[in-house]
Amino acid sequence: MENLKKLKPSKDLWVKIKWMGSYAKPAVPFLIFSIIVNIIFAVIGIYNVTVSKSLIDSAISGDSEATIRWLIIMLSITLISMLSSPVTSFISTHSSTKLTQNIQRKIYQHIQCSDWLEQSKFHSVSLLTRVTSDVSNISSAILGTIPSLVSLTVTLVGSFYTLISWAPSIAFAAVFIGPFLILVGKYFSRKLKDLYKEAQEEDVKYRSFMQESIQNIMIVKTFCMEKINMHRLVEIQNNKYKIAMRNTKLSVMTSMSMSFCSSIAYFTIFTWGVLNIAKGVSTYGTFTGMLQLYSKVQAPFSSLASMIPGLISTIAAAERLMEIEAIPVEKMADEKELDDIGSLEVALDSISSKVSSTFNKPNIVFDNVSFAYKANNNILNNINLTIDAGETIAFVGPSGEGKTTMIRLILSLINPTEGNILLSEGNLVKEINRNYRELISYVPQGNTLFPGSIRDNLKYGNPYASDDEIKAALKNACALDFVNELEDGLDTMIGEKGVGISEGQAQRIAIARSFLRERPILILDEATSALDPETEVNVLKAVRALPTKPTCIIITHRPSALNICNRIIKLEKGNLREVSRESILEVASELV
Repeated sequence: MENLKKLKPSKDLWVKIKWMGSYAKPAVPFLIFSIIVNIIFAVIGIYNVTVSKSLIDSAISGDSEATIRWLIIMLSITLISMLSSPVTSFISTHSSTKLTQNIQRKIYQHIQCSDWLEQSKFHSVSLLTRVTSDVSNISSAILGTIPSLVSLTVTLVGSFYTLISWAPSIAFAAVFIGPFLILVGKYFSRKLKDLYKEAQEEDVKYRSFMQESIQNIMIVKTFCMEKINMHRLVEIQNNKYKIAMRNTKLSVMTSMSMSFCSSIAYFTIFTWGVLNIAKGVSTYGTFTGMLQLYSKVQAPFSSLASMIPGLISTIAAAERLMEIEAIPVEKMADEKELDDIGSLEVALDSISSKVSSTFNKPNIVFDNVSFAYKANNNILNNINLTIDAGETIAFVGPSGEGKTTMIRLILSLINPTEGNILLSEGNLVKEINRNYRELISYVPQGNTLFPGSIRDNLKYGNPYASDDEIKAALKNACALDFVNELEDGLDTMIGEKGVGISEGQAQRIAIARSFLRERPILILDEATSALDPETEVNVLKAVRALPTKPTCIIITHRPSALNICNRIIKLEKGNLREVSRESILEVASELV
């Protein structure tokens, strides 16, 4: 993002055009086809003016044979236009959809592979708006603007050539007005880029507000925030209204200026034609043909002028998408370039097999690790810790002291400010990175279920799990009984954030999902906080009894979880302190 801001305006524009051009490659065949079709129809359109002129003159002169001939030609042109329209529409829809999906796929891929901490600076609704609205804007510009520019150029040159052969003075009058129209459009479009970005950001505020207030409707109700939320909504809507009115004001002023200039030129040609007919120096067919040709000369200039605001919006949309691509990507161990969706799938498959064959049951080593979310404000200070393979360890301590930060470091969602986190097994030592998430199964804090069936949520841990494996995982998580009691069992549909089941049930499904993943490292971040004491004890016993004997890292505020741990590590003010078995009661009392 910073690199974009440093660019000079002209170079900045060229960079964005090149960026859009790189995404236009899949659409090149359609662009070529569309350009050819547009050129053909531009030529036909100009020729149709000559046909119209000749038809009118033949009819007025009483030449029936010539009139019929010109009628047949005009009918043929009309039929060709009618028959070709459905074909071009289908091809246009195909190309537009494919191009949009291609850009969205690549941007989404980048979001998936981007650095978690940097990505989190963008609101999810902002990312969604960019992937949808901005991508559609760019796709339309690529597939619509280029063929239109070619068509307009051909129409302008052909119409001007024909018009100059009929009336040179009128031709130059028509062309003179063109550059003026473009200048008008350019003048009014200077503010449109900022206005477009402002409108998009305000739309993000609106969507974010609606999404968050609806998702957290229970909090809204229990805190009696309905009236305040309505005031907030009205405020956002008023801002959107003001932006829309400013946009309309610019559009109206641009349209009025262009209409005024066009009307003067049209009136001049109309007057010239009427006077010449009165003097007998021009035919009626020539008069109507000149009016049509003027429209074809003036129309490209008007179209070019009207394209300017759209092009400005497209440049702004490209800038917003380039901001996403400027988010650093998580580095893979082999630093494989992810040029397309296929290479991502191949890379991830390769990583999975390599990691699985590299480590069986690794130790986790914190080597003098410090971390700060903000400069000079360390959350962790010079942490040295080795978690042995197969060990069950608990992180305890007051909220905000770095327990979840430790987990994020192990998951490579964030990287140490200083020091290293290593995986070791025998003589093999590797610095941890995003590749080694393949070794980890994770139960995060809170409700992390997706809308859909219970079966689909469980298969997120293992897409290929059999029903027997699913039931075994549910049994270990003390969830099989309540799932069997549901009318649709595993196929029971749950809503967003697990609506339709209790918090405790949702938490047990999340634990069962982690069991299905069967990895050598299992992380439970407050994973039993919503369970009753008896169920919690049973789940924790199941964790210790897992046949894979994973290294288990537990973050907890529940004393009962400490009984299954080999070691208890207390975090306080960024430092670690191992709690002895003799002090376990003291620690347990602090957690209550």
